[in-house]
Amino acid sequence: MSENWLRSQRQTSMTSTAIGNLYARSNSISVSSRSRRPSWSDAKKVWDAGDEEENYSDSHSQILKKLDSYYRKVKRQILAFQSLTTGLFPNHLEPDKKVGHVVENVFCAIAVWSLRQCYCKIDNDQGRAHELGQAAVKCMRGILNCWMKQAKKIEVFKNEQSTKDALHSRFNVFDGSEVEGADEVGQLQICAISIYLLTLVQMITSNLQIIFSMDEVTFVQQLVFSIERAYRTPDYGIWARGSKYNTNTCELHASSIGMAKAALEAMNGFNLYGDQGANWSVVYVDVDAHNRNRTTLDTLLPRESASKNTDAALLLTISWPTFAIHDSTLVQTTTRKCIRKLRGTHGFKRFLRDGQYTDLESKDHRFYETTEMKKFDKNECQWPMFFALMAIDGIFKNNQVQVDEYLTALNPLLRRTTEALDTTSLFTAINSETNSPKSRPITKEQQHSCSSQDISEMMAHYYYVDHSKQQSSTQSEGSDRGSNPPVSMADSSEILHGNFFLFGQSVWIICQLLVDKVLTITDLDPIRRYLSPSERPKPNSRYSSIQDSLRYQYTPNMPKLVASPPFDSVDVKKKTRVIIPSNVTFSDLVIQVVAISESVRLQQVLATYGIQTQTPKQVEPLLIWPPAELVKAYANLGANKKFGFSGRPDRPIGVLGTCKVYRICSKTVLCYPLTFETNDFYVSSDMALLLDNIRSDFEFITKCWRLKGRPIYLIMLRERHLRGPQKADLLELLTQIRNGKISTSIFVRLERLQTAISSACVEHLDFLNNSMCTTLDWLPAVVHEHKSTSEVGHYKSLTDVSKIPIIVEDIDYNNHEFKNQRDDELREFINNTDTALGSLTKHALATYELYRRGGLDWMIRDNYRVRNHLEHLLKEAATWQHWAVIRFVSSLLHKVVDSLAPSVTLLLVRGKTVTLGVFGYEESIIDNPMRPNEIFKIIYGENVFNRSIFHAVLLQELLIDVSVFMSTFPQLFNGILKLRLGWILQAMKLSLEHLKNDVDDVVTLNTLSPNEIKQLLYFVLTTDSQQQTLPGGEIDQRSSFQKRQMDGALCRVPSDFFEHIWSILERTPGGIKLCGIFLPQQPTLSDMTDYELNFSLKIEEMLSKISDPAYRCLVVEMFELINVLLKRNAELCFSQTLDADYLIQEAVNLFQQQTNSTDPYKDFYNLPIQLVGGSTGYMVRVIINYLFNVNLQKVDNIDLNLGSNTDICKIS
Repeated sequence: MSENWLRSQRQTSMTSTAIGNLYARSNSISVSSRSRRPSWSDAKKVWDAGDEEENYSDSHSQILKKLDSYYRKVKRQILAFQSLTTGLFPNHLEPDKKVGHVVENVFCAIAVWSLRQCYCKIDNDQGRAHELGQAAVKCMRGILNCWMKQAKKIEVFKNEQSTKDALHSRFNVFDGSEVEGADEVGQLQICAISIYLLTLVQMITSNLQIIFSMDEVTFVQQLVFSIERAYRTPDYGIWARGSKYNTNTCELHASSIGMAKAALEAMNGFNLYGDQGANWSVVYVDVDAHNRNRTTLDTLLPRESASKNTDAALLLTISWPTFAIHDSTLVQTTTRKCIRKLRGTHGFKRFLRDGQYTDLESKDHRFYETTEMKKFDKNECQWPMFFALMAIDGIFKNNQVQVDEYLTALNPLLRRTTEALDTTSLFTAINSETNSPKSRPITKEQQHSCSSQDISEMMAHYYYVDHSKQQSSTQSEGSDRGSNPPVSMADSSEILHGNFFLFGQSVWIICQLLVDKVLTITDLDPIRRYLSPSERPKPNSRYSSIQDSLRYQYTPNMPKLVASPPFDSVDVKKKTRVIIPSNVTFSDLVIQVVAISESVRLQQVLATYGIQTQTPKQVEPLLIWPPAELVKAYANLGANKKFGFSGRPDRPIGVLGTCKVYRICSKTVLCYPLTFETNDFYVSSDMALLLDNIRSDFEFITKCWRLKGRPIYLIMLRERHLRGPQKADLLELLTQIRNGKISTSIFVRLERLQTAISSACVEHLDFLNNSMCTTLDWLPAVVHEHKSTSEVGHYKSLTDVSKIPIIVEDIDYNNHEFKNQRDDELREFINNTDTALGSLTKHALATYELYRRGGLDWMIRDNYRVRNHLEHLLKEAATWQHWAVIRFVSSLLHKVVDSLAPSVTLLLVRGKTVTLGVFGYEESIIDNPMRPNEIFKIIYGENVFNRSIFHAVLLQELLIDVSVFMSTFPQLFNGILKLRLGWILQAMKLSLEHLKNDVDDVVTLNTLSPNEIKQLLYFVLTTDSQQQTLPGGEIDQRSSFQKRQMDGALCRVPSDFFEHIWSILERTPGGIKLCGIFLPQQPTLSDMTDYELNFSLKIEEMLSKISDPAYRCLVVEMFELINVLLKRNAELCFSQTLDADYLIQEAVNLFQQQTNSTDPYKDFYNLPIQLVGGSTGYMVRVIINYLFNVNLQKVDNIDLNLGSNTDICKIS
């Protein structure tokens, strides 16, 4: 540690109070509550409460001398490198010192700005506060100007999120141009934009003016749009390496998502002009996008990405400068994991097997080969900068022990000199902005700043393992050759060449300022990100702000169907642990519910049940809009003709966004949720599912509402909701809402809209001026008044509810009566036949033939196309709940659910891989988040729609249901790494066939309602194939073959299955072969680790080549048996390639020889999992024969000691 710091420990920080007395006059400065500068006494309370009782003797001159020392350090060590033209700082590793990195530049600006914060409290600062502030502004504006030159990229990126359209993270420091060959290096860094935006808010809050015009305001708004979808945008991460393997591939990084979340929180409702700003210079954030980033981050942590188990970048995410999370448990877990796996004697490793800057890394190529990773194990560079970051973290946490620990560790790693550096090498290289060899003259001020009066402490970039010294040391030891040689670490040599590691030097200067207490934590963090959201100063209430309410803990009860023994349970304790989910948070938030009836008649009927509702006419002048109209309003946010910017991307408004009240063009507007939208996907036609979704919305709002004020939830009630058997369920839900309690943790209040609005969260869309409002056409919620009683599906009295018949008619579109009819005959049938219940299927098939021949826009009659008739059929089928026709027509119309992309992302961040396809055919693999249009192309492409029209919509239903269950009951998916949705549909089909009461029953997946599909999926996921009873308590009558089919179709594997494969591979030098795919022992074991997600995905990829579910289950059983045998016989190993298909074939042949079976495979699949008389006995004989290369016919005299045979292949 530095001598200054040691001295400060002995003198018990005498500086703070003296400066507090010196800066008393600064109290006369009037600033807003958000930008109020703290007093030095505030810092003492956080940092050291005992300082108030100490006697201080520091004089005015001593304080100024200390600040003057830091001023010279900043001038010499940072500002000396700043470009005269752009204000950017170069990276010392670049060959010509002309390239600057955005992240490094932001930290340089923070260091300069931090010292400016100290000088702002001095009255006679000799202009240094202004000088330092403007230097920071110059850097921030330099980055902004570089990005504004790439305006075309950001317009494309906000919609596509593609790497080729990403804003660059490296620029020429002299003219701000793109770096030559930039496309060859990872430019997509969400973290770079995020940390820039966060720093922008911090600096503007401290009264620096950085944004000068409305053009720049709209550009910053576009930057916000570009990071809102960070939760599903794979990037290269803060180190610009992508995945751990450095193969130029992006992946989701928790650090990038966390920084984006923090930036969105800071930007929400922030005025870029500061205290002098007007309403139109405010930035808006999609609260639902923020929530998706928050939940994704919570899911990923403490893991960094699929390939990186942890990363030192997470320290920047959970602590200063980001403070992305405030869950103490999650923060501690993540921090401890980073320390345990990454901390070394000379700093932190960035991540495991990081080969950059090591002497083992090849300088000939930018990216690694597949066999290179093993050599970097335990040879990673160590970065001392993270010791300084941990010391800063300790200061924010008021943890003196942590500060002392890391400063002590950092002290011997710093480079010190008492001699002035070669000023020529320092100043000339950066200020010579041409290739001219002539250097600029050095001024007296520059010479003075490089005086040798101060001890210069410089942060080394990294320490690497010096293998040349290590080998020479080993050779000189001679007799000690067998022992582990000492690791020889050498530091980087940038300082010897007149350069600084500016990133690390900036962090070290900030750390010194905090340790010496000339800088307080509230100076460094004016917006108080280190505090939880509920404790931060409240900003202007005109705009919504993201904050936390007081929250508690509870453990919800699992539904009865899930209360069956889990798949990987062995004892009662483990059962309890798996069944009951971990504690979740809830609040005493009250959701204000407003029920809107579409007609007065419906309102009167509901009033007879004591349900208070209003019609759209009765709430005027308040307006009720569909969500699409709010999207239209937001389309003007950030629009700019000069840049060619459109406004907010056409993204749907989520549940949280529809719970706010909007002031738009002097109008007060509310939106109903997408749950009640009837123009999109057909699931809203299922009343049972609609009621379930309403309850899910209530639970989601209770858990995720982070805004000031109460949410308002609009329930749009339509007359068709009172038809059918779900009428009683609807009235029961409305009664619960009237009584004010949905469950033990969800509180609601049924209100009139005019009353509820007084305590609501109000958002003012001030970016819409009067001229925009006059050119926009607003469409209020569509209300259908049913005046005619002769229309199909309408009825005279709502109290006279007709029963809708249960329809189980499926559609066979491959063989039907209209297949060979002429076009004119099809048109005649469509025009002359009523679309009654009995003819809906025929209408659908006749229209399908026209669609197949001419497409959606083929004419049926004048101004009436195929598309129009299909839309008509969809409405009629929805009235009669004819689900086969609804699905068939919806698929022909290419209907898509709005939330497909977030659902896919939710599954991916849980470590799952998703495939879309039809069982038995090729599947499309989704292993990275996708945009909605990309998912649309897969669903309505060759692998799905062209093979099965019904699968195109069934897969969408299934994807939504699976994501819901993954959020609420993730333990249902234990043992399922790859979610093959086509195979899951096959498992549901098998289960449905087994549950049929009659062999002539015509019920199929196509005829079930969406809610029944969801229930069937739940039943399939909660059924344990190794248990004798089903979730409902009934005896399981399924055969072993049916059970294997089910487990194979779900792609379940036992607990620790992939770790077992790793152990088997360690004992198999010849590798493993399955379905023609060969997995070699090397470089698999050298490039990967047993706990790595990518290894599990590699094994799952091999298993995915199996086309028969029962065969897949048998392969899994065989691998588990091999693991047991090898584990209990440590001396055994395979002397040849382990061919799984050969072993299965041999086991079946042995079974056929002993039983003379005519269908050996099917009969073998039907064998129980047991040693005697079961499949286990045959497979054990074959495995032993394969190990010893002998012909064993009996295992009676072999002590296998397998224990419970069922437990061997227990499915988790």
